[in-house]
Amino acid sequence: MNNYHYTAPVSTIDFSRSAAKGIVRGNRWWRRIFALLGATAMFNSQSYAQDDDISDLSIEPHNTGWAFYLDNDVLTTGDRDQDYTGGFAFTLSGVRALEYPISIDGWLTSLDRFSRFRNVYRDRDHFQRHSFEYGVTLFTPSDISVAAPIPDDHPYASLFFISNTEQTVVPGDDVSYSSTLLVGFLGLDMAEGLQRSMHDLLGVEEPMGWDNQISSGGEPTFKYTVSRQKTRAQNYRPSGIGREFKTMVEGNIGFSTDVNAGFTWRWGRISTPWWSFNPHQAEYVNLGSPVVGRTNQDSPKEFYFWFSASVKYRFYNAILQGQVRDSAVTFGRSGLEHVIGEAWMGVTKEFGRGWRGSLVIRGRTEEIKGPSAREPVWGSIILSKAY
Repeated sequence: MNNYHYTAPVSTIDFSRSAAKGIVRGNRWWRRIFALLGATAMFNSQSYAQDDDISDLSIEPHNTGWAFYLDNDVLTTGDRDQDYTGGFAFTLSGVRALEYPISIDGWLTSLDRFSRFRNVYRDRDHFQRHSFEYGVTLFTPSDISVAAPIPDDHPYASLFFISNTEQTVVPGDDVSYSSTLLVGFLGLDMAEGLQRSMHDLLGVEEPMGWDNQISSGGEPTFKYTVSRQKTRAQNYRPSGIGREFKTMVEGNIGFSTDVNAGFTWRWGRISTPWWSFNPHQAEYVNLGSPVVGRTNQDSPKEFYFWFSASVKYRFYNAILQGQVRDSAVTFGRSGLEHVIGEAWMGVTKEFGRGWRGSLVIRGRTEEIKGPSAREPVWGSIILSKAY
């Protein structure tokens, strides 16, 4: 494969002013977000392509890095404890992601072949990166002091999971494809002990209603995800300041079944390749994006800001609707919003050779209709090390 240099014509960026505006017509603030970011991305200045030498990228190292994600709604206002209340995930990247005894990459490969997802890039020059992840997400109603079921409020719910991700980059088209398989359990009893331990540490109120969680006692679940992201603009200056704008589409089937589309934008001192920045790969907590290092080891330490948004049409969500096993509190399809907007913003700083930290705020429009409708907001801390 040859080196490539790419500068996209910024005039091609029209995503925010058409599809997104129509889909989220009922949410004025979402229209403003898309319009603002579209205008920012279309601001034209002299541009320089990031120099990505991909001649060696066809060989994936055994260990490319790791990342730890910690989510909690207390990181926003400090007094929130409802809806998505928190979670964590730990990601390990490189060829080693295929070799762990509990790796499910073989299952992911079978699903990719069955869905023919690999056909979209099979005949084009590409390279791949892999990751393995494990984590947990926790959900509660607004009043955790009540032991009895609380109808019409977000049910207690938990998900303990492992996942494998395969990311495929087609540099000639400035396109990246990803597929993820997640398997796990809803309703495990250890969710209560985990949240109680966290609350003891923080010195806050103990949750009382975990006996009412979705699929209480445990039930297996899964989710299969495929996505495509496309670089629409890369603008870099000799000073080291750069700007990137990408659009993405994604489909999910499993405990969360939906289709969504959105964009990602980052600005600042950027030294990692565009395809390594994947904040849209999330189901509440970030899901398994491979960790990679700088394109040029002599470049300045990274320090950039980022903003992303997406619009989702959801068909099914086991976290609210339950699965096969009976649950104390569930919602029917008519009690849920199907069009959901999500936005997140963050800052990332490299503070040592390969060490990076990020602070992120995420928010969603209402998922539940009626008096318990709320816009969940939570914060994230991300620590990663790239080799």
